[in-house]
Amino acid sequence: MDIEQIVIVKPGRVELRKSDMSEELQSHEVLVKTEQSIVSAGTEGSSFTGLVEEVEKYFNRPYPSKTGYGNLGEVISVGDSVTMCKPGDRVLSFSSHASYVKADSSRMALPVPKDGDPMDIVFARMAGVSMSALRSSSVQPGDTVLVIGMGLVGNFAAQIFQISGANVMVADISDLRLEKARKCGILNTLNNAKHDLEKAVMDWTDGQGARIVVEAIGISELIAQASSITSRHGELILLGTPRAHGVFDATPMLLDIHMRAIKMIGALEWTWPQNPVPRARDITGNYKLLVEWIYSGKLVTRPLLTHIAKPEECQEIYEGLTRNKDEYMSAVFDWTGQK
Repeated sequence: MDIEQIVIVKPGRVELRKSDMSEELQSHEVLVKTEQSIVSAGTEGSSFTGLVEEVEKYFNRPYPSKTGYGNLGEVISVGDSVTMCKPGDRVLSFSSHASYVKADSSRMALPVPKDGDPMDIVFARMAGVSMSALRSSSVQPGDTVLVIGMGLVGNFAAQIFQISGANVMVADISDLRLEKARKCGILNTLNNAKHDLEKAVMDWTDGQGARIVVEAIGISELIAQASSITSRHGELILLGTPRAHGVFDATPMLLDIHMRAIKMIGALEWTWPQNPVPRARDITGNYKLLVEWIYSGKLVTRPLLTHIAKPEECQEIYEGLTRNKDEYMSAVFDWTGQK
């Protein structure tokens, strides 16, 4: 069958290309007609800009390459062993930006409410990244939590910690992103390009530092700074993925961690099991909960949607998300008009 797929051709260039895909399915595969797909500005942006090549140990991906991992669409057919979904279901999967995809049900092809607004439900994919910060932490109601970075991942992390009863403060250098945070119910916001972050946090916590600090961007220098505003026996959670090389003196950070018994925790989503196992949280369970929260309005998404685009507008979208962060916060490709 003929499909259209978004491909990063080389750093700085992305195209919508036609290709052929067999309709034959392996036993675990699900054929999905895409309705919407959401862009991960951090991960996909690093491929688009070429930043991903700076960390070859983990991100050695050749060009050209297909992109995207947040797909919402209708199930057309399923493989012999698929039990998670059936034809006619609307499913969320870790599939790419394409008019049709073969979703891997052994990872996830999660049915979601068909009467839910797909422009809201598709954001569950990015909230799933954020959920790992909560799962990695020891947060308790009333704990102070600082989230640095108010992109989608940071915003959802802040919302999720608030839902769990934490006292949340957020920081970013973008007034747009802080405004969006307030519209999502996160009221304690700070522009750390205009105000002293350390002073604000210490005033907020009576000089103790935040019990949990989440760095949701992936900037090494910010991670180092975050250690100085984490409380004694606190937790510094790395939710963003560091990619760009950092050149700075790491000793103050290491001294903070050593002297005040701070735990530094990596919160990569894929370190969790994908399906239920005894005595452990799992990725699919996270998404079921997040979809419920979005459907019920507990987790707010709509203020975060800044751009809905046709797939053929992909070049403009990736340029905007990586180079114009004062206007572009998120983008969803709408495939419903594609043949």
